[in-house]
Amino acid sequence: MANEVVKYHNDLNTVSMRNWTSEEMNFFFSIIAKVRDNGTDVLEFRTDELKSLSRFSDKHQQRWEDTMENVANKLSQLTYIERTTEKISIMTLFSRFDIYTKERKVVVQVSHNFDYIVNQLSANFTSYELAEFTQVRSTYAKTVYRLLKQWRTVGKKEFSIEDFKRLLDMPDYYTPSHIDKNVLKPVMREMPKFFKNLKVKKVKANTRGTPVKSYLFTWQAEKTGEWIKDKFMPLDEWTKKNSSNELPNVSLHNWVEEK
Repeated sequence: MANEVVKYHNDLNTVSMRNWTSEEMNFFFSIIAKVRDNGTDVLEFRTDELKSLSRFSDKHQQRWEDTMENVANKLSQLTYIERTTEKISIMTLFSRFDIYTKERKVVVQVSHNFDYIVNQLSANFTSYELAEFTQVRSTYAKTVYRLLKQWRTVGKKEFSIEDFKRLLDMPDYYTPSHIDKNVLKPVMREMPKFFKNLKVKKVKANTRGTPVKSYLFTWQAEKTGEWIKDKFMPLDEWTKKNSSNELPNVSLHNWVEEK
């Protein structure tokens, strides 16, 4: 099956998906890949195709059905909030999302308000290969993957600590030490395969106690249409192949630089 490309407006990256599992994210973005450029038409997809795109094991049919149901439930709560000086608008992504387990099909319809998210994309969009995204295991890493892909041809992105916690929907109590252990460690274990020479710096404020004020990610900027050798190799195989010199040591002082 040809690899699908996921492409959507950058606004989707601001929607919190922290309580989603990795499998649920894979299924959701398989749908996003398939609905692109179809307007608000009612679309029908075979669940077997979506299962293949999601790289979901054929051995766990009940878990697959549970995953689809969980995504449908979460989509009913997944909203985008648009704030202006005059109003606050809360919008849902799909006006229809039906799962027919016996018929093995999914029927969806993108809502009118969210049409711009997946259609007529000429600027301000995020794009990546679905086969690559499904290899990422950590949910935090999946979110960082999407955020960095938004800036993939730039090779640099700095997030204030407030924005970083909000975009990844971290618990309010998370301190920089929590972020190091629970967020950056899994991110830097998985992301170097997809972002060459990836590094992250903790940028500190020049105030009492020198608190962390932001995180600066840098990597080798991608060229449009650039092909990375072995990019679709399963992560565990890639790790074994490159463990001697390319996969970073996950000790904090080696992959998190302070500034």
